[in-house]
Amino acid sequence: MNIIDRQLLEKANEEASYNLYIYLAHMTSVQKGETLEEIVSKLEQIDMTSERNKYRLQILRNTIDQNTILSQSTISNLTLNKGGLTACSFTKPNGGVSVIFRGTGSGEWIDNGEGLSGIPEENTYITYDRFGQEKRTIIKKDYATDQQTEALNWFNRIAAENAWRNNSITVSGHSKGGNKAQFIAIHSDLVKDCFSFDGQGFSPEALKLLKERHGDKYYERREKIMSLSACNDYVNVLGERIMPEDNIYYFESFAGFHYLEAMLDRNGVLRPQCRQGKLSQYIETVSAALMNMKPIIRQNAALGIMNIFQKYLGEGTPVNSDNVSLEKTVAGLGIAIGSILHSFRSFKDM
Repeated sequence: MNIIDRQLLEKANEEASYNLYIYLAHMTSVQKGETLEEIVSKLEQIDMTSERNKYRLQILRNTIDQNTILSQSTISNLTLNKGGLTACSFTKPNGGVSVIFRGTGSGEWIDNGEGLSGIPEENTYITYDRFGQEKRTIIKKDYATDQQTEALNWFNRIAAENAWRNNSITVSGHSKGGNKAQFIAIHSDLVKDCFSFDGQGFSPEALKLLKERHGDKYYERREKIMSLSACNDYVNVLGERIMPEDNIYYFESFAGFHYLEAMLDRNGVLRPQCRQGKLSQYIETVSAALMNMKPIIRQNAALGIMNIFQKYLGEGTPVNSDNVSLEKTVAGLGIAIGSILHSFRSFKDM
């Protein structure tokens, strides 16, 4: 079991608090320059119906009451897109900056499946020179998803607008937000630290291309990426991991396997470390079997599962005109169920 050092744990606790906020960000309007203390006070005036959001807000209140850096952090950027990208940035009193990405939006489920499928698509990457001039690069055979690319392009834009310097930014996110944070960390020299809470991995094809694209920088940047997950979280084990094995940490959880707040105590501190749980290990076995499939077969399985999630967990239209036919969904579910059952028999024999 990897043991996280105290300084890294303190940073992770702070990032977890920002990540609690991003799940509440849609509930009240904010102005650039408002402190997290002011924002939380606004949220406390809302009559929340969700017990989960009430609990998130209570943890956030307890945390900022004990941490001046958090309470006096000011919001510098915020984008709210219920279907897709929701992200924000905070500037801390000591000058540090944290950029945070929310978990799966209501229309992003199929995009999750595309990130594991290993099927290439065309993407446009936007960067900015030191004068703020935009440059567009079209990659016709890319293994990133539309939402990963959108997150990186948004990050590059606000970085240029705020004149952020190299190795000065912390990026973090929960679930799909953690995956987006990893994607940005592997592409940008601006990133100092990356904290992925329960964040999923990538397809083997995506990692191979990233290694080829970034060369030695790929290995330098991956060292900055930390995976922090609940002991039986079932998302962080999906796909192949980009961070080194030494940067993977598990924590005890309470009343939930995949909610960020499940691995935090009431003061916003990560619960005690532990070994990876049996459920998480089993899902990792299933994922490994899927990753070993040919991309065309894996694509059906990944998209079939995520299309079901989109229909029953998503709200509204999938982003980027993503669509999976009924035939592909049925075929994909058959492949996925077969892999789940086969992996279960193998797991029982271990």
